[in-house]
Amino acid sequence: MGQLTPAGQKVFDARYAAKDEKGRICETFTEAVRRLAHTAAGAEKDDQKIWEEKFSRVLGELLFIPSTPIWANMGKTDRPWQPGACFVLEVEDTLESMYNTLKDTALVFKSGGGVGYNFSSIRPRGDLVASTKGQASGVVELLRLYDASAGMVKQGGVRRGAIIGILDIDHPEVIDFIEAKKGGGLTNFNLSVGVTDRFMEALDKDSSWQLSFKGEVRQELPACRLWQMIIEAAHSCGDPGVIFLDRLQEGNPVPGNRINATNPCGEQPLSVGESCLLGSINLDRMISKESGRLDEGLLVETVTVAVRFLDNMIDVADYPLPAIAAATRATRKIGLGFTGLADALIKAGLAYDSAEGREMAGNITKLIRRTAHAASAQLAEEKGCFPLWDQSVFYPNAKRRNAACITIAPTGSVTTMAGCEGYGVEPIFAVAYTKSTNVAGELAVFSPLFMAYIKDYNLPAETLAAIAEKGSCQGMDEIPMGLAKIFKGAQEITPAAHLLMQAVVQKHVDNAVSKTINLPEGATAEDIGTCYKTAFDLGLKGVTVFRDGSKKGTITVGGEAVGPAKALQRGEILPRPISAQGMTHRLDTGCGKIYLTINYQPESGKILETFITTGSDGGCLVYTEAASRLISLAIRGGISVEEITEQLEGTHSCPSYMLARGQGKKVSPGKSCASAIAKKLNEVREELDRRCGGEGNHKKGAFRGDVCEVCGQATLERAEGCMVCKNCGAARC
Repeated sequence: MGQLTPAGQKVFDARYAAKDEKGRICETFTEAVRRLAHTAAGAEKDDQKIWEEKFSRVLGELLFIPSTPIWANMGKTDRPWQPGACFVLEVEDTLESMYNTLKDTALVFKSGGGVGYNFSSIRPRGDLVASTKGQASGVVELLRLYDASAGMVKQGGVRRGAIIGILDIDHPEVIDFIEAKKGGGLTNFNLSVGVTDRFMEALDKDSSWQLSFKGEVRQELPACRLWQMIIEAAHSCGDPGVIFLDRLQEGNPVPGNRINATNPCGEQPLSVGESCLLGSINLDRMISKESGRLDEGLLVETVTVAVRFLDNMIDVADYPLPAIAAATRATRKIGLGFTGLADALIKAGLAYDSAEGREMAGNITKLIRRTAHAASAQLAEEKGCFPLWDQSVFYPNAKRRNAACITIAPTGSVTTMAGCEGYGVEPIFAVAYTKSTNVAGELAVFSPLFMAYIKDYNLPAETLAAIAEKGSCQGMDEIPMGLAKIFKGAQEITPAAHLLMQAVVQKHVDNAVSKTINLPEGATAEDIGTCYKTAFDLGLKGVTVFRDGSKKGTITVGGEAVGPAKALQRGEILPRPISAQGMTHRLDTGCGKIYLTINYQPESGKILETFITTGSDGGCLVYTEAASRLISLAIRGGISVEEITEQLEGTHSCPSYMLARGQGKKVSPGKSCASAIAKKLNEVREELDRRCGGEGNHKKGAFRGDVCEVCGQATLERAEGCMVCKNCGAARC
């Protein structure tokens, strides 16, 4: 049985270990391995003990690491056995569908999954709604509704809900969609524009492009202008990415089930209602320490067992919705991938951005795919093909148990469990970086792989200090050139090399590859356009970029800062938080219902902002919107919640409010909307302070960056479409 690293143990304890009714850990890693192995073996009709031992070996020796929902859910007695990480749901252009899908989304989040949608069926903002003769709110407003809900529900209790919104490039509201995140907000969403081959042809020919809905052309503009909007928005805030819709459909194993959406990080194209469960081969363990060569026999054995493990999980699963269970079992898609590619290349002495490194990565992926397909064919002979096999591209010549087998997914927490440094298909972050701690201040942290490789060089302390400060070993005379070549961090690898690696791997992947193209802060919008265009030319299914500085960390008002505290100067306003959790309360007033949403930082309990909307039975929309904005502005200006609510409570009585109370109507405590909002804010503030053990909503003037929820000791970095902790490997997608 393998042993977790200290960081891996932290992730296991925080996210995966079974806990008693008081939240205390009551399961070791070895016991969790047995739990998963026993659960998977339960799907076997014969030889259950034999398969349980085989599953235990690949899991316990950290050769194969399933995804978060499998560790967090499967085999536990206190929750449904939901193994899926990726889901796609349908949103139709009716009020009932919008809210039914929102409810279904919450259930998926609760069970540990992320959700993708294509919103192109939603009529654009301002269109007539025939049943009410009113105007449609449109796509972007629907995104905001879904985003607010996602902030309130954690995925399986271990991470915030993750969602991707896709809009086809010919939708009339696509311009508003492209710019939806430029001013902040939509913090739980990744956004991608669904780009077609026809649009890329129009772009190449410098032709015009029509925006239409249900066959009616609403606007015509140059394709190049729309493209420029996309890349400028991505340059500004990191969104939108692009997904090449025709490529998704070309790779669809069941063509009759249209695919126009993916999971939140883009690696899993799915038809409506489908889900997919994920797992990763630990490539670091597949390289011989002595020779630096791939142990093909071990890799083939591990992949074969892993395919059976994932397939069995489908049979024992308890999915959140009957429709999801039916669609998932109709195609039985699994997503087997890998983590630690960078570790494997380093041990083989190959640079990530070299032709030889790409060749090795391609050969490894090719072998994994060939082995997985053979294992799926064997399972089909033994247990039967997936139910829609006769409608698939495999029929009638190739029997398959699974419509798709290979996916390269984000692997933040999985990578830490595996003891690797390279996440999924990504290079290492850096050979060194600085970590801020509350106790010891600034600490230099080095890549363990790098330190192992340089131990024989007896580098002086001054050289290590220079590497730590620079975060790089490039261009240093004391470091051999051959060593420097294999120890390049993500920022030291050109965007072209990132894309070439993604393209080489994608050739041997059934589904898609989750990858982030990292760009320096000085990169231009045209640089991003080049990345997007190159991705299309290389045959990729989609791509996202991340330019340093395009997204700020979560802002926490008040409390202690990580590192030196920065006091707000007079007139200084902090930007809106990038991510937060929220709660919504209904208040009954003299004019009707209003809904107060309070967003807060979950670790400290600090209130970050408010949103106030009126109910359908009336109320002063302008007043409530103005009050909401001013409260949020005051909080971001460093004014404590206590001071804000004191001013709100000091307002005069509202005649409508007092009349309603006199008539015996139910109204919330207070004498006006302002005082009712104040009382609820104070109530929530006190509850958050009790829950988080602090006074974060009383103090003012300091803030800290977006720190890891698991270890609390490092800021998060962008990788594979997720935010990943450099210290412990926990990921937030």
